[in-house]
Amino acid sequence: MRIPAGRCRTYLATLTICFTKERLRIAATRLGAVVIAWNVFQHFYPYFDVVKTDWAAELPRAMNGAAGDTGVDDFEVTLQRLVAALKDGHGSVMSPRAKPFTVPPLTLDWVEGQFIVTRVQKGKSEGIAASDRVLKIDGKPIDQASAEARALISGATAQWIAWRSATALSRCNDTKRMALEIEPYSARGTTKAVEVACVAPKSKDAETYTEPRPAQVAELEPGIIYVDLDRVQEADWQALIPRLEKAKGIIFDMRGYPGQPGIQALAHLTDSTIRSAKWNVASANLPDRLDSPFTESGWDVQPEKPYFSARRVFLTDGRAISYAETVMGIVERYKLGAIVGGPTAGTNGNVNPFRLPGGYTVSWTGMKVLKHDGSQHHGVGILPTVPVERTRKGVAEGQDEILLKGLQVVKGTP
Repeated sequence: MRIPAGRCRTYLATLTICFTKERLRIAATRLGAVVIAWNVFQHFYPYFDVVKTDWAAELPRAMNGAAGDTGVDDFEVTLQRLVAALKDGHGSVMSPRAKPFTVPPLTLDWVEGQFIVTRVQKGKSEGIAASDRVLKIDGKPIDQASAEARALISGATAQWIAWRSATALSRCNDTKRMALEIEPYSARGTTKAVEVACVAPKSKDAETYTEPRPAQVAELEPGIIYVDLDRVQEADWQALIPRLEKAKGIIFDMRGYPGQPGIQALAHLTDSTIRSAKWNVASANLPDRLDSPFTESGWDVQPEKPYFSARRVFLTDGRAISYAETVMGIVERYKLGAIVGGPTAGTNGNVNPFRLPGGYTVSWTGMKVLKHDGSQHHGVGILPTVPVERTRKGVAEGQDEILLKGLQVVKGTP
């Protein structure tokens, strides 16, 4: 069919699109969405100085993608690639047509550079065991599947991208089944095909964490209390205070996103006022982030009684982002306890969502956060004082090696 000349449009002097009237309307909407998103970040994203992205090159790339996209899923990918170029752990794209998803009844994570089954839900995953290595997902080699997932993830650090990629690869297809080719840990060098029925995801359920955690509050040894700040709620915290006052050692688990007790706990670990990191909000006076002075702010944490005199350890890793890093930044600055595990996600600051034409919602970090001493946080995170990584052997043995090291540290044993 011949497309009338009136149905063609030229963009950026080089991009010409000739389609039906309806296709032109859709293309114009998508191109408008790209231009709006690109400009929001161009003028207001506070981390271009550290991520070193060639942002000017991303505009024609995204516009060409939007012009050629034939379906809503394709355009969502185009937006995801654009946001991924920000290297922003808060960066995400939500489609107006997002559907509920399912996950396999097991937990998958990166361990020693391999994609490993780390937990298996009882009675739901026959033929699969903890520490089996995933070679293919639904027929696709894991290296290819991982590369495709990571290309759409916005992250400032490798550890956050790894965590997000594990989450993405753990989503099942529309059939609600997942076919895996695995290398059993018990028979390394061999392969095995298995298939599982997928289930609805559960949030902060003990069976679905990547490591086997104790109860949210547990006495691991006489006088040594484990507190999972990812799960403990405020009412639980208030009831727990008398026990922690008498404890000899406290292990706070910060591998995740805590609630209000994350900050409340710190108030009992100091006898003087402590303060948050440096929050910096730009006041844009000119385009392209020119002459945009930052207004700095922060807030104090006042000491509360009783004071916890016990030895303290904080467990953390790449899952800890944003508010979790606010907590861990205070721990780091004031040396409130040993930090055991891996670096945090390296992204903090208020999340700024906005709506684009077509109904897509884009989220990003609109505040520049610096560490207490004014040094860079974005892309760095909070570093452990006692680095520990999980091993495939430890997973096979059902061990939480980070927790075990934390227990050693809080006991003062080598």
